[in-house]
Amino acid sequence: MRLACMDNLRIYPSIFLLLCCVAAIAAYPARSDFLSHENHQSVSYSPQPQDFPNERLYRAYLVIQRFKSTVTSDPKNVTATWIGNDLCGEKSYVGFYCGAPSGRDKLTVAAVILNGYNLHAPKLQGFLDKLPDLAFFHAASNQFGGDIPRLAGLAYSYELGVSKEMPARPMMWGGSGGVAPEVIFTNCITAKFNFTFDIRSGDKKRGGMMPHATDSKALLLNYNNLSGPLPANIGFSKLSYLALANNKLTGPIPPSIEHLQDSLFELLLLNNQLSGCLPHELGMLHKAAVIDAGMNQLTGPIPSSFSCLSSVEQLNVAGNRLYGPVPDALCKLAGPAGRLANLTLSGNYFTSVGPACAALIKDGVLDVKSNCIPGLADQRRPAECAAFQSQPKTCPAASTPVACPAAAAAKGEVAPGERKARDYSSYVTYATLHE
Repeated sequence: MRLACMDNLRIYPSIFLLLCCVAAIAAYPARSDFLSHENHQSVSYSPQPQDFPNERLYRAYLVIQRFKSTVTSDPKNVTATWIGNDLCGEKSYVGFYCGAPSGRDKLTVAAVILNGYNLHAPKLQGFLDKLPDLAFFHAASNQFGGDIPRLAGLAYSYELGVSKEMPARPMMWGGSGGVAPEVIFTNCITAKFNFTFDIRSGDKKRGGMMPHATDSKALLLNYNNLSGPLPANIGFSKLSYLALANNKLTGPIPPSIEHLQDSLFELLLLNNQLSGCLPHELGMLHKAAVIDAGMNQLTGPIPSSFSCLSSVEQLNVAGNRLYGPVPDALCKLAGPAGRLANLTLSGNYFTSVGPACAALIKDGVLDVKSNCIPGLADQRRPAECAAFQSQPKTCPAASTPVACPAAAAAKGEVAPGERKARDYSSYVTYATLHE
């Protein structure tokens, strides 16, 4: 991962990890053998500040212990390793990973990987948002209730890499006796952590370098019990990868999402209970390759700002309550110089398509099944469409063409023919989806 504005960065062996994905859907920390480890210290042992290498690790210890005390179910006994003062050890504090910005030359908790442990806790507030050096948090398939914590205080930005053909075992960097040496980047303005993944489907390895994998911060919380609204200030969190699929989130997509226009590459809000009008600000995410807000309760027309999504490859808003015409300007993003490979609008109440969209239907790029478009197959019954259209509409009409962000408007570097369908597992957020 990438830590910005540091002169030097020392990476310790514990920062390198491998996530193995079964059926291209599940990722677990490489240190998954924790159940066989003995607890090294008595539960009654209470470390003091002087027992830690630095104050930041002591503060992280206190945060972890507070969170541990709220965990009500731990079927894999992972929290049994969260004891003592060795937060960065190979066998202690499973799920926590450390790095040392050598401007201070002090270890700090940089990543938390709790994916697939089925932990139950009432909330993440007071945990995720109290680890200020945290750059990567992956905790799919747990039961964390409550709202999404405030993220704007997480200051660091890192690089996240997905590598091809990685071995299904912890990464070793050389050295003797299987011990990985320290790697030091010197004389750097920005230095890098590399989190290594092995994305697999059965025995077939998948993957590839993550696109735009610089200055990244990832929050991956699919399949939890998160409820309540998205934080109003989520756009100030500097996120690059945000996956919140299959939760119970409600309310609108906050307008502040627009402020992620220069950082967000993938947004996964699939299968929640989000409502309100499809926001104009979502169309300002000109760097996003994935925008998936399918299976919610969003309504309104598609804003004209969606024509600014010059990097989008996967756009899914199926299964909502959207209506009006499908903008031809949106469909033109799949044109000769575009990247749009999949546009899924099924299960809404759209009423017409233009010539560019009609061509995408023919090519299999655009799915508009179960809408209200006359002359197309597999549409809703006329009575169902009439009943919806008779309901009051409160969302603003699609406006005239808008001014796209300067970076999007200036883009001319996408070569003709670059658009191609990619495997879903090649996207960070989709690769983390699993039961």
